[in-house]
Amino acid sequence: MKLQSKKVAIVTGSNQGIGLETVKQLAQKGYRTLLCARTPAKAQEQSLKLQALGLDVIPMELDLSKDLSIENFVSDVSSAYEKVDLLINNAGVLLDLGVNPSDLDSKTHQESFRVNYFGPFALTQGLTPLLKNAKAARVINLSTQVASLAQLSDPDSPLKEDICPAYQASKVSVNVMTTVFAKELASFNVKVNSICPGWVDSGMNDENLPDYGEGVRPLSVEEAVKGFIWLTEDDPDLPTGKFYTGIEPVLW
Repeated sequence: MKLQSKKVAIVTGSNQGIGLETVKQLAQKGYRTLLCARTPAKAQEQSLKLQALGLDVIPMELDLSKDLSIENFVSDVSSAYEKVDLLINNAGVLLDLGVNPSDLDSKTHQESFRVNYFGPFALTQGLTPLLKNAKAARVINLSTQVASLAQLSDPDSPLKEDICPAYQASKVSVNVMTTVFAKELASFNVKVNSICPGWVDSGMNDENLPDYGEGVRPLSVEEAVKGFIWLTEDDPDLPTGKFYTGIEPVLW
């Protein structure tokens, strides 16, 4: 029997960092939230902790680098639920920080695209029927300002020292994905947006990050999630096909 009374949210890569905090905040808002991780044991471990707080969290296995994992996940979700109200494509990898494009190896390049772009695209594609079934579904794609072409091409940009070509190129593709799905799904009241959560103290941080100057500190995961949770609201005036950091629009 399919479940359809509660709102259903899916958060990829949610066994740690921003993803885990997103699961927690959404469950606190009343969603049945699917906590997704590549390793079932990790999904189970974190889900049990949140369930102990009285939160409706379901552990799910999902490896965005593997087509079969995505297909199985979509099949399982489609069998269990009539609709999906919220999809947050959070999972991602940063494998080439500080690597010049001329030094980038093919394996790193391809893995970055598999996890950061091809996987989320296939997942969103597979879940599209369930997103359409919801009254006002939302899709949020985690992106980054260092994938903004406006920033990348600006010699005076404060982010000009951030070099990670595979990560940046894959996230530019995520932004394209945002715009094309937003167009297709607009008539179904599905809003699709990209969000840069900012510089966050999460598992993706690296000691080799550029020096952003005194007084600049990373956000906590709690602050970062609160900064973009507004894009989940059931508001007919909510934008779609846009790119934000917090509530501030970002140039593509």
